Amino acid sequence: MSELYFPSLSPEKNTGDGPANAAELQGSLCGLLCMDSQANRIDWYKSLYDDITPDDQEILDLTALFDKTVQSLNSLDFDLQLELPDDLAPLPSRILAMTDWCQGLVYGLGTSGLTDETELSPDCQEYIADAIKISQMSNDVLEDSNEEETNFEELVEYLRMGLFLLYSELQPIDTSKDTIEH
Repeated sequence: MSELYFPSLSPEKNTGDGPANAAELQGSLCGLLCMDSQANRIDWYKSLYDDITPDDQEILDLTALFDKTVQSLNSLDFDLQLELPDDLAPLPSRILAMTDWCQGLVYGLGTSGLTDETELSPDCQEYIADAIKISQMSNDVLEDSNEEETNFEELVEYLRMGLFLLYSELQPIDTSKDTIEH
């Protein structure tokens, strides 16, 4: 799935509380977009992380990630793919990336203004609570088995579809602009 690589996110360059990898970065972007669908596509990452200093190519990649994510969140095809290692990667590394994505999502939501007072449906509240739990999962006890693979795939699908629910609730489509008066 993921082909993004940001050298400025490497451990030796990451000096602060920035994202650990592309999965966490995309998760935080999704959280930002849930709260602010009008975020600036050029420097959106600055509103989340003070310590990212991307080079010119990375800025282009960050803008592409933004564009791709916005397009996917607004697609009727529900085609958003989480920035996780591909299916050939060992299951524990994919689980770690999924937990990083969830951590990023929760961080992006909180940094962008989600509070306990934000009105959310019970389903969205449950989704956020689940994302928090998933972000705290440990892959130490997991085996690389077909059952664990299936569980992982189901969790990823849950995260994808729950994100669409959360996004549509926090950023409803304004249908008043599309109405035609007779």
